[in-house]
Amino acid sequence: MTSSQSLTLEIITARAEDEQIAPVNFKQVKLTKKHLLPRVKELQADMMRLRAAFDQSYDVTTVRYGKTYPEGFCQEITLGVKTIMEKELSAPKTPGMTALRDFAVNGGLAKRIWGNLRNQYFQNAFQFGSLYVDVANDTVNIAKPKVEILPLPKARMLPIADYDGYADLAEKYWKGQVYPNRIMPDLAVMFPLFLITPDGKIGLHANYQTILYRNMQFDFTLAEKFLFKNKRKALALPETYHQKLVTKYGAVPEPVSDDVLSQYFDSARQSQLRYDTTRCQAMLDRAIAL
Repeated sequence: MTSSQSLTLEIITARAEDEQIAPVNFKQVKLTKKHLLPRVKELQADMMRLRAAFDQSYDVTTVRYGKTYPEGFCQEITLGVKTIMEKELSAPKTPGMTALRDFAVNGGLAKRIWGNLRNQYFQNAFQFGSLYVDVANDTVNIAKPKVEILPLPKARMLPIADYDGYADLAEKYWKGQVYPNRIMPDLAVMFPLFLITPDGKIGLHANYQTILYRNMQFDFTLAEKFLFKNKRKALALPETYHQKLVTKYGAVPEPVSDDVLSQYFDSARQSQLRYDTTRCQAMLDRAIAL
């Protein structure tokens, strides 16, 4: 879990804007066809080369959540390759990187994106105009090629639009179980769900994901919809976890009713909580502390 010292609302906001999948308009299609498609093989080769450079710089014996690099390390790989790529683009020396530089200086969109890949897992990748470029393609199945380049529609990379989809994907990707947050109601407007992972850890989600920013943008309606209408609404947190949260983190002894929970959402909106960075940051810090 990310520490509160390194996670702020400003970071989350910047990340949300950075990770958003951009609509593909006529200009991006035209620029992609002109600059990238004629050099797509060279671009693929350069992405493989950059990935290899990052692999050499990273401790490949690193284990996290029971997984050894590269499995589960798509964000680290994508960000690392992004850093190397940005340095090379200032003075490209290969056909692929030259094509990408020409594409970008003429208005081509080149950015990192994050989202729901094929309703199977969360994934970090790049969007180059109308292309999906994944330099961490082997982070779920290590037998796959390290790099994949596809037309964006064919890749089936979708934004995380609500907590319902986030919860479904979180259970599938992290092999955990999602529960509604009805025992820490003062945090529920921002953090509507708990995730218990296979190793027994519990966390308030999504405290470091783009969906948190979207929920604040929409005045907490995404969290409200999840808590009142999601299929998991009646699921009760296992007693051992519930009691731990009561004892250590001030959770209430019994899950609150719809009426009580509604009051927290009403209060958040009436007090304009989403505009109060001090209060929101305090809530974020509490959620991370679990």
